Amino acid sequence: MGNVSSNQKLGVARVAVAGAATAAIFFALCWVGSFLPIGPATHMYLGLFTSAEPTSAIALVQGVCWSLGFGLIAGALFSWSYNLLARLDNE
Repeated sequence: MGNVSSNQKLGVARVAVAGAATAAIFFALCWVGSFLPIGPATHMYLGLFTSAEPTSAIALVQGVCWSLGFGLIAGALFSWSYNLLARLDNE
């Protein structure tokens, strides 16, 4: 293994884009799950990002767009916080 420094920083843009992609894919999977009788969990997640009928195409479009935005913000905040707290390492 190579040398890994404990003060490596996360790339804010990369983590933000990864967060956006992950949130959008997760929303799309929940939208597909709303067609299955597996309980209300998928509908509750869909309701976070759209008020449209859960199985409608408009719910998919709105939800994916809002999920992308949420994922970008969440990923950027995560990497910014991680990088800020890196000085807590004592190695």
